[in-house]
Amino acid sequence: MASLSPLQTLPLHAVEKIVDYFSDNVRLDFDDFYGPDRDDAYFKPQVPLLWVCHSFRAVAYLRFCKRYELVFKKSQSGGKARGFRAPTARCLEQLSGPFHLVAKDVAISLIPTSVYSGEALAALSQVLPDDCLFPAASRLKLVFDDDWDSKDGPPISSGAEANISAFVAWIRRMAPRLKSVEISGRYGLVDHSEAMFNQFNNLITQLFQSVNRISHKCRYGLPHQLLNVDVICGLTYLVCNTGIDGKRISRLIRLNAPTLQHVDVYSCGDTDLYGIIQGDGGGCIEYPRLHTLQVTLLTNSGVSEQQSIAGAAPFPNLRRLVCLGESPFGSDLVLFRGNAANLEHLHLALTRVLAAALIRERIFTPTSHPKLQCVMLIPPASAIRTRRAIDSDIFQLMFDMAPGAAVRKISRSAFDKPIPRLPSLLDKHEFLQVLALPDQRLVVWDAFTLIKSLPLLSDLHAKAPKLHPIPESLIFHNLVSYVNTNYSPMATRFRCWHIDEDEEDYVANSVMPFLLLALACPNFDYVAVFHRLRGLFAERLWMEINKPHFKKYAPRLRRLLLCEPKLLQLDHEALQKLRNAYASEPGL
Repeated sequence: MASLSPLQTLPLHAVEKIVDYFSDNVRLDFDDFYGPDRDDAYFKPQVPLLWVCHSFRAVAYLRFCKRYELVFKKSQSGGKARGFRAPTARCLEQLSGPFHLVAKDVAISLIPTSVYSGEALAALSQVLPDDCLFPAASRLKLVFDDDWDSKDGPPISSGAEANISAFVAWIRRMAPRLKSVEISGRYGLVDHSEAMFNQFNNLITQLFQSVNRISHKCRYGLPHQLLNVDVICGLTYLVCNTGIDGKRISRLIRLNAPTLQHVDVYSCGDTDLYGIIQGDGGGCIEYPRLHTLQVTLLTNSGVSEQQSIAGAAPFPNLRRLVCLGESPFGSDLVLFRGNAANLEHLHLALTRVLAAALIRERIFTPTSHPKLQCVMLIPPASAIRTRRAIDSDIFQLMFDMAPGAAVRKISRSAFDKPIPRLPSLLDKHEFLQVLALPDQRLVVWDAFTLIKSLPLLSDLHAKAPKLHPIPESLIFHNLVSYVNTNYSPMATRFRCWHIDEDEEDYVANSVMPFLLLALACPNFDYVAVFHRLRGLFAERLWMEINKPHFKKYAPRLRRLLLCEPKLLQLDHEALQKLRNAYASEPGL
């Protein structure tokens, strides 16, 4: 009797922990099965999770696994493609095991022009017969990775077309059971093989005929066969954000208006608001079930502002509205009139004209949006490109939205400008008033905006912006004054910031503004907000307390931190001690 490997002796509860750690995903990375090249340091040895589970506790995986991912990965050497690895026979044997029987989500990442991927997919279609071909799968994701370069050699290897045909036939057998299809990546077959391109287009068309959820982000867009015929009925979910014929997409949306619940048609050519809501006879189309809409604001249909304002409300149950792009006439008010009762999230790119129109027509009033929880205002793309100061009309909307808005956030780009080009609104202290709005709900602010704006705002007391770098000690002193002066009125209700993942390092390197604000606002849950950054914060804070300005302005706080270094970890108990020391500082 063969001896068991150490992996096979693991108890069942250990296997369950392994499975739980990997978040219900089976990722079949064929590089792991094939093994890294001995002379290629790019790939590090890995232990495929599937090997662990298949060896001794396959049944345990059936309890947890819901997603099945096949990855045909391109190997790299010095940043250049060296071809594609083929899966071994052992790998394909693994696929015939019980794992695919319970998978509801199936994701396949492949390079269709590769002979290795083609051979693997052809073999895969033989290993998994029709009667056990992901019988529980209802969602399919195809990721095409075809960034072919002439330096990589021939675009299509010998025999690839036949193997791709086998793969297409294999996927086609899954189509009747699918409810959701997502296709993303780049497939440049149109440049290499018209026959293969037509095969994939026909496959995609067939997949989309039987589903009610479509997410398509491919480089060459939806197949023309799909957009030329009325093949989709009952569509509920549509995501399409590539350079596709916007009029065709608008038509597809209009045809499914009664059932659509989620629509994202950003960057789809000339798709605009009026192409979606205006029918062929000129009437307004209603979307009774639509709750999420992301659309580019483009008024290029020749519709006047008066016509748009007078139109009926097309989105009575809209909860999330994301309007990007630029409206040159400020006439897209139909999005906001009559669609306010259930609106919870508004993400808006504002031009000066649109902001003025929203204020003039009083679209946002204290009672107009009772459920509004999140408002995110960003400047339009042209303002970011030209680094133009944001007009105060945009921030006037903050006052109008304030009584109903629980969250207020401004994009970092509004303050990402040199000091000499401060927006005029800062000179008028309008930003300070926004921070002190009389709202009793949760206030969330963009972390980057706070860091960038606090030293600048405090420096406004000198009546003129500095043209040279502000000394660190002056920043500290002005920051303390700013916190005490402007956050005291709202200290009892200021609780947390929103921090994006890409901002974490910047925030960790700017520990003082956040520490001071945390100490000044007694209800601010510092621990909950910055739990991911506590290690970085402790390191940065230790460096900060030894600087001259800290010794001068906060001697007691510094002495407390030096005596009790564990307070640098800033748990709840430590935060309370620091707040007590902060309150007793004569210099603060």
